Amino acid sequence: MRQRYVIFVTLLFFFLNGLAQDSIVDQEVKVNQQFWLDYNFKNQLNEHQSLSTQVGFRKITPQIYNRFLVISTLDIENRKKLINLNNEKPLIDSYHLGAGLIYTDNIGKNDNFELRLIQGFKFDIPTIKAITLTNYIRAEERFQNAFDNSGWTSAFRLRYKVSTVLDWKKHYLTFAKGLYLPMEAEFFFNLKKADRFNDVIRLSPGIGYKLDNNWKFELHAIFNSSKNLTETNNNSSDFILRLRVFNGGAKNKILNPSEIDD
Repeated sequence: MRQRYVIFVTLLFFFLNGLAQDSIVDQEVKVNQQFWLDYNFKNQLNEHQSLSTQVGFRKITPQIYNRFLVISTLDIENRKKLINLNNEKPLIDSYHLGAGLIYTDNIGKNDNFELRLIQGFKFDIPTIKAITLTNYIRAEERFQNAFDNSGWTSAFRLRYKVSTVLDWKKHYLTFAKGLYLPMEAEFFFNLKKADRFNDVIRLSPGIGYKLDNNWKFELHAIFNSSKNLTETNNNSSDFILRLRVFNGGAKNKILNPSEIDD
């Protein structure tokens, strides 16, 4: 079964890589379309710690760049109450430390390599029955090299994501048993701006399906308002179709792999 998923994702990758033949360089692209594909898996280290990894590819149309990324985070479950509130669980659910390697293949311009360091924590806010808002706050240190003899540049930003998963218990069709709706909104606060990809806001509604073996597939329609997309483009509105594949091998999950994100 696993081989079928790997073959499917590989074929989809090469198919999409052949699309978008028109190349636009050094022009202002105010509206663009992108396709993101990522594969997510988790290694359980012990009862309260795990290592989550995302391997991804991203393409923009008109063709300006392709991006390749690998991001891993160490997820540590919090079992201590820092503040004594009237709740059963600690206020902070988990801590996360990670790093990422991101390579941007710019068409007609110098490529860009980024080393990213990540520190964050997650906490939940219960609202109405059956809906919980998951909050994820993280700081990122970004070190970039544009391969133009200018050396390394650094940037710092904060990210705040609020997300929830809508699921229903009553299923009138057998097929609908694994359906769910992941919803996310994320905000970026740049403390020191980078030369590329200073995002402002990202809205990401989606639909997901979970198989009996815990493999999950999600399709997201994302609106992303970005700054500094290229050297000549100060901002853009990005419409993104994102396909996410989650390996169902991990038994004890501390963090939903969808929290691993660029």
